[in-house]
Amino acid sequence: MPGFDYLKPHFRVINSGGKRRGFSLERVFWTALEDLIKADGITAAGFVARLQDGEMATSALSSQLRASIMKRFLERYEDLRIRSEVQTSQAIVAACPVPAFIISIDRKILFHNNAFLMYLQTRFIGLDNAKGLGEIRLTLETPLVEIIDQLKADTGRGQQVGFTIAHGDRKLRGRLSMAPALDMQKPPAAIGFVSGSV
Repeated sequence: MPGFDYLKPHFRVINSGGKRRGFSLERVFWTALEDLIKADGITAAGFVARLQDGEMATSALSSQLRASIMKRFLERYEDLRIRSEVQTSQAIVAACPVPAFIISIDRKILFHNNAFLMYLQTRFIGLDNAKGLGEIRLTLETPLVEIIDQLKADTGRGQQVGFTIAHGDRKLRGRLSMAPALDMQKPPAAIGFVSGSV
């Protein structure tokens, strides 16, 4: 859309619910509407019919159409932002040269790097692959909910915490440097970097 052409109003008639309705919208909204109806596999008439059936059926239909298009694009943006940020946290852990993992507030290891798996395999006989991670028991000396709250309150500063990992009848103790996984909010999570073993 060269120049300010996308701001120019464009009039279009849409047949919906047996009625012809005229809309004067800026070209940017028509372009966005075309993208949405293509993604939904419906027509412009079907999109307008949804608006008429919705909660805001009493408001001006042109304003409702603009607001609905904007709302859908904001939802898309939020979904894309969340997915891209999750991939960012995972990329940080995957690229880290020290053993590292992402742990959720319910103490589930959501993601780990190869260095973490190798770290455990050298210390626990019989832990042959990533499936074996389901058999380990990780305990932190401070509850994870407190660590995550502290990380949120003091962004930019990591937290040091002691840990114990048990596998069978063997135990491994050490220290973790914890950092927030700000992109992972459902459930809240943190990144743990192994900083030493005891």
